[in-house]
Amino acid sequence: MRSMAKAVVTLTAFTVAERALGFLFKIYLSREIGAVGMGIYSVALSFFFVLLTLLTSGIPLVVSKLTAKNGRDGSSGLCSAALIVEVLTALAVCLVVALFRKPIGSLFADAQSMTLVMVMLPALVFSGVYSAFRGVLWGEKKFTSVSVVELIEQIARIVVCVVFFHIFADKNKSVALSMTVACGVSALACALFYFCGKRKLGKPKAHFKPLLASSVPITLSRTTSSVNNYITAVAIPFLLMSTGLNAEQSMYVFGSCVGMALPLLYMPITVVGSLAFVMIPTLSQAYAENDRKSMCSQIENALTFAIVVAAIVLPTVGALGDDIGVLIYDNTDAGVFLKKSAWLILPLAFENIASSMLNSLDLEKKSLINYLIGAGLLYIVSFCFYGRFDMDVYMYAFGASLVLSSVLDVIDIKKRTGFKLTFLRPLGICLASSYPAWLFTEYVSAIIPNHYAAMAVAAVGGVCFMGLLCVVFGAFNIEINIGGKRAKKTKRLLGSSPAAPKKRAPREKPRTAV
Repeated sequence: MRSMAKAVVTLTAFTVAERALGFLFKIYLSREIGAVGMGIYSVALSFFFVLLTLLTSGIPLVVSKLTAKNGRDGSSGLCSAALIVEVLTALAVCLVVALFRKPIGSLFADAQSMTLVMVMLPALVFSGVYSAFRGVLWGEKKFTSVSVVELIEQIARIVVCVVFFHIFADKNKSVALSMTVACGVSALACALFYFCGKRKLGKPKAHFKPLLASSVPITLSRTTSSVNNYITAVAIPFLLMSTGLNAEQSMYVFGSCVGMALPLLYMPITVVGSLAFVMIPTLSQAYAENDRKSMCSQIENALTFAIVVAAIVLPTVGALGDDIGVLIYDNTDAGVFLKKSAWLILPLAFENIASSMLNSLDLEKKSLINYLIGAGLLYIVSFCFYGRFDMDVYMYAFGASLVLSSVLDVIDIKKRTGFKLTFLRPLGICLASSYPAWLFTEYVSAIIPNHYAAMAVAAVGGVCFMGLLCVVFGAFNIEINIGGKRAKKTKRLLGSSPAAPKKRAPREKPRTAV
């Protein structure tokens, strides 16, 4: 368990650095291209991610799982097979998109979105190369190497974009081109890490069938998710226009809420994403070895961890969301939506970790079905408000879809492993504690005269206060080591009796979008 915790901490540190850079970059972009430009770019990016997910979702995950199960012996041939499949598929996809450019472009609300997609097409080939090498590194638990590559990609994208802004007049095309260059840099960096580890490319023939058989369901599931995001990027402006807004106004609303505010909700749960990334090979290994104690321990701890992490930052985002939107994007509408939708942090974090568990337990088809059911609810609710649709409707529909998918995920995980629903008590504690912490954060912000000082102090105070409530009411444990000896826990998880920890099963040693 210590090795897993160390991996999570290391990965989180790199991911926080990467997300911080991406966060600053998004602020820079929003100010350079505006809300309308962000809307156009978000639509193009959502379609590009459909293509990217089709290529890079299933194969790296399968390569990592097979590498974790079989060791380095078969990884050379597996990597070769993955490279061939990825590159050939990428070239085929690029050709299809290029040939059917006009009919595909007619699906976009703005013609510029298709132009940006064409600029980003070469990135698919680079991403295919990157994902094959990344899968092996991931399976060997070389999380630091993978994190370094992703950080390099982020830095390259920012630097190239800023340079292109000073060279080219069309800033939207500059952003898209920077994506392509950054993907090329990450592919080269990942290949260097692979070969520097004295790894080679082996004979791929024996690996094509198991690779494709295992990756197709995952690819279908992940691609469906990306298709859903693309449909959302088309459906929201359409529904907004049904209320009387024109195309530019609908793109502004979409850009400020979904392009600006919504990504901020993913920032606080970076550590949950790191845990999900680390869990896939470790949980897959425990499942392959039929180590039920290890599986249940990992699942129970991870779900509780995701809930607590999300809950600790929820009151701060909710209380200060409007000010954060104005401070970061200089956009009042983005701030208002961020404040209203802060509660989504909790189901986002939970669904993220639960769906990763399904993939680790060879329940990829169940993950796809659960996701589709949740997405279906999202569209049913949204289109019921045709002519009266607004972003509040989308917020509640999106939240309901996440909750439904999460419930279905938990049911399937329990059927496969028999784990105990120990996360329910921490969930109840966190939900009950979030409102007082929200009020506390708003109060602290109101009594400090200086606006920026008030935001800083209230943010820190809100996180600390929520964390304190979670500890006091037993949502999670705190352990203190004194003189090499473990001190008594301040609170037992789930509020159990003092003797309960002795009865618990011992803790066994046991993903990123571009």
